[in-house]
Amino acid sequence: MSEELLDDNMETAEAVSSVKIGADKAVFPFQSTNSDELAEKVQKFLSGLGYKLEEGNNKSGIYGKGSKILRILLGAFVKRFTWGVKIEESFGESVLTFTKNEKGYWGGLIGVTQVSSEYKKITSRLEAYHQKHHSS
Repeated sequence: MSEELLDDNMETAEAVSSVKIGADKAVFPFQSTNSDELAEKVQKFLSGLGYKLEEGNNKSGIYGKGSKILRILLGAFVKRFTWGVKIEESFGESVLTFTKNEKGYWGGLIGVTQVSSEYKKITSRLEAYHQKHHSS
C-alpha cells in the first residue's frame, strides 16, 4: 500500500513540474533557477523583442509594445501587444506564468490573429528555452 502512495506522489510532482501552455496563459517551472535570475532573463528576452516593462517590476509586471491609443483609432493597422509576467518561487523551483493581457479585439479578426500569432511565437521560444535549461 505504501508503494501506491509513493507512485501517486511522484505523478503529482511530475505534473507540477511540466510546462502548461493554454490559449491565454502559459506556465513554465524552472528547477535550480532562482526567481531573480529568471526574472532578469525574461526581461532581457522580452526587451530583445522590443517590449518594455510598462507596469510593475520584472517579477510581476506587464510588458507591452505598440500604442494603445493608435490601436483603438486605427485597429489592425497598428500592432499592440501586452503580456503579463509573474515569477514566483514554489516547491523549490521558480515558476514563470506568462499571460495574454490584451486579446486584440480593437483590431478585429486581424488584431486577434496578430495577438495569437505573437503569443504562440513567444511561448514556443520560452518552451524551447525551458527544454534547453532542463536537458543540460
